[in-house]
Amino acid sequence: MRPQTMIGIFDEHGVRFRYPTDWEVEVEVDGPRTTVAVNAPDGVAFALVSLDEECPEPAEVAGNALDAMQEEYPDLDAVPVLETIDGHRAIGHDVEFLTLDSTNACCIRCFRTPRRTVFLLGQWSDLEGDDPASRFQLIRDSMEETDS
Repeated sequence: MRPQTMIGIFDEHGVRFRYPTDWEVEVEVDGPRTTVAVNAPDGVAFALVSLDEECPEPAEVAGNALDAMQEEYPDLDAVPVLETIDGHRAIGHDVEFLTLDSTNACCIRCFRTPRRTVFLLGQWSDLEGDDPASRFQLIRDSMEETDS
């Protein structure tokens, strides 16, 4: 039986989401953009939540993220995705790529609210043993704007 994951709540900068408490949280504010990095303790998985009050177009932000990944991993596989996050239409991509003989996955999502554009990126390796995809899903499913 594996140990149950403890859940923390990030509630700053106008957003709230849940995350595994064994993951490290770092916040960086750069003018109108705030980035929250949530990193697994073993370094094999991470999530980024970027909040941009300049409200860039979500399709452009998600496309730029995919382009950057394609530059690094030209043979990646990407599938476009549309879903709803916090009641907003989110655009993005589910990505898979190989590196150092391991399979890696990345989930890119972006949506805009009246106040900001929210960009979510989760990346993990098949080396991670505790279902990192569900850890990122926890962040994504619990994402909510608190200052709208």
